[in-house]
Parts: sequence; C-alpha cells; structure tokens
Amino acid sequence: MFPWKKAGMFAGVICAMIIGTACGDYYRPTANPIIAPGGNPQNTHFAYALYSNPNGPGGTTGPGTLQQIDVSGDSVTLQVIVGREPIFASFYGTSTGAVYTVNKEDGSVTQQSFLSVQPPNVITLPTRSAPVFVGGTSAVDVYILNASAPDQCTGTGSLNIVTTGNVVSNTICVGQNPVALGQKPNGGKIYVVNQATNNVSVVDPVSQQVGATIPVGSNPVWITSNLDGSYMFVVNKGSNSLTAIHTTDNTTTTIPVGTAPNFSIFDSFRNRLYVTNGGSNDVSMLDLSKATPQMLVQHVSLGAGTSNPTSIVPLADGSRYYVANSGSFNVSVVNSESNTLAATTPNPIPLYPAGTTAATAQNLWIESEPTSAKVYVTTPPPSGTPQSNNPNAAPGVTIIRTSNNSIESFLQAPQSDPNCQPNPVAIPPVTCGYQTPVQLLTYIHD
Repeated sequence: MFPWKKAGMFAGVICAMIIGTACGDYYRPTANPIIAPGGNPQNTHFAYALYSNPNGPGGTTGPGTLQQIDVSGDSVTLQVIVGREPIFASFYGTSTGAVYTVNKEDGSVTQQSFLSVQPPNVITLPTRSAPVFVGGTSAVDVYILNASAPDQCTGTGSLNIVTTGNVVSNTICVGQNPVALGQKPNGGKIYVVNQATNNVSVVDPVSQQVGATIPVGSNPVWITSNLDGSYMFVVNKGSNSLTAIHTTDNTTTTIPVGTAPNFSIFDSFRNRLYVTNGGSNDVSMLDLSKATPQMLVQHVSLGAGTSNPTSIVPLADGSRYYVANSGSFNVSVVNSESNTLAATTPNPIPLYPAGTTAATAQNLWIESEPTSAKVYVTTPPPSGTPQSNNPNAAPGVTIIRTSNNSIESFLQAPQSDPNCQPNPVAIPPVTCGYQTPVQLLTYIHD
C-alpha cells in the first residue's frame, strides 16, 4: 500500500498536491491513505477536497479550505478553513479520526476531526519550518516532513514527531529536500524520501534516530509500500525506475519503468503496484503476489490524446483503474484484467467541454470511493471567466459515474473571498475568484 498511501500513503498520498521542489522540479505528492490502524471515513462515506487560495484579500495568499463531501449525495456538508498554501493532507487516528493538513506558508498543521464538527486544531511547528508532507501508521504519533528547518537542522530537512495533545515532541534531521515518507504497518520504521540527495533516511520510531541512509535513483518523488510493509517502492523520476527496498535488511533492487515516473499506488484487490509515467504517457505495473516483485506490464497505453499522467486509482472491486492525465486534462479508464482501455465512449473522458482548456498547468488528483460507484477528479480553472452557473466553468471536483463512465456532477470550488457577491449584470460585471483544488481523500486503499 502506499506508504501511507495515499501516504506514499498516509497510506497510503496521497505532487496533488502540487509542490515546487528545491531542485526546481514540479511534482505532485499524491497521497495514499493510511495503512491500518489509521482512521477511516469509509464507514461514514465522506470524501475530502483540499483547496489552496492564491488570491486572498488584498492580493495576498489567503487561507485554504478543506471541504467535507457526503459521498452518498455529493453535497458539501462542512467547510474547514485551514492555513495558507495547504499542499498535502492525510487521514489519521484510531479513536479521534481526523484529517491532517500541512500548510507550507504558515509553517503549521491543521487537524480536523471527521467524527465531529468542532473547530480544527492548529499544530504549531518549530520556527521557520516548511511542512510538505504528513503521514504515519502509528496509533500514537503523526509525522510531519519539512523541506527546511534552519533552526534545528542546518542545510537539511526535518521530521517532526507529533504526539498526544498535538504537540511536537521531537525533531529529527533527515536528508535535503524531503518530499514524502512511508511507514511500515503498526508504527514500524519510517522511510523518508530525500529528493535533493537521492536517498532515503530510515528512522527508528523507538530510538527516534536515523538508523540508515539508503541510496536510490535520481530525483526520487514518491514512496509506496506493499500491504505488509516488507517492501517500500521509491519512484525515481530522474532515472526512470523504482527502487524496491526490502525492509527486512534494507537491501535494494532497481526496477526499470517508463519515462519520468511521478506517482505510484498499491492495489490490494489484485496485489499490484501501479506507476504513472508522465514522460512516456503510460502506466507500469508490478505483480506483488510473488516472493520477489515482478514487472507485469511495463507500458499500459492510456489512449490517443493523453499526456502527462500524474495520478491513478484502482476501484475497490478490482474491475478497473482510472488515470488522470494532467497534460491533456482527461481521464483514461483501463480494464484491470486485460490492462487495455475499457470499451466506453469517450475514453479518455474529457474534464472540460469541447474547445475549453485549463487556464494554467496543474497536476490532477484522482480518487475513488469504497463502493466503486464513483470517481472524483480535481479540476483546475479553465481558460476564460468562471461563471458560477456553468458546471465545468469554475475550478472544483468532477465526479464520474463508473457504471457508464460519464460525468455525473461537478462540485464548485469555494470562492477566494467568501464575502464576494457576483453580479453579472452590473457595469462593470462583478465576478468572484475561486480557490484551486489541490488534493482529494476518500478512503484507505488497503
């Protein structure tokens, strides 16, 4: 499963979050849900959409928003104000299940319980922290990655341990520009991906020290574990490969995949690992049912008119998987049995009406829900002026019905300024800006 899957999983993600790295690279940490024993909103059928707000009051970056969506009716039931520049969120918690959101510009973490509608808790990090990722599988601790922490770890990144009471109990120095982490099930060892130093720091949660540093390929961007945590798979975007770390002894195997891989996710139904290859516009797949992981298919075609796949999600029933193509702003539907495009028209599914394109480049995030009935996709703002009465003409979340692979509905993003009142007949017309979708969380794919 994703390390923390959807954490590299908090799993289990799970760039959907879109992050500019210190190496000048642009990637989307996709989030995998937490491996058990993390909290699971599957029982209450909620999805969560995370939005950033680049156009806050006075032209400054404003607070972002976490939307709680009732999956049964696809209605927004709660909007939580988080910090500025939220870039990643994950599920966590066995008794007080919650969503944790890292807010890079504020240097803070927002914790919102999904078992109550109480106001969120704000976790204060050490001075000048730059949080980029949150994850873990412990029933006690949550782990926060910081791209930099000059007051504690000069020239490197850091790992904060957040314990009972939402207090940072320790800070551990790791490599340069850490971008994702994965933890073995039940609070085992933590594997931190250091993008700038092309290695992985292995942290012992008991001693709270780095016990080993493992070289991987160039420009690593993501990490995912299998179900029992015997392997951690590091996605190396620069060397077109996976580094399979055998967690028993930290030995490694390099597995070639497609060009410029950027994300991976574990499929527990079929015991596979899927990898999106943004450069070769295809998907690579590992069979994890063997004692040693084996390449099953190296280049699964995503269809004509697709480019830069950056996110993928398998349905819980094992029938299909859906791939979000950020270069072409459409979604490919692939049969899991044959690994060929599903016989549905159109395939890929366009996220915009004909003749409409996205206003800005943005990596997409895709998720499914536990009944396999629907798929959710972040949809960036289109070119032109957004109109609130035109479903696909403002940023938000596109919802695809899997029974016929058609767009069922669209949830509009929150306004940048909640007090703005649009008036299209005024002279000049008054329009309101919208926040930008960053990530989706639905349930834990384990």
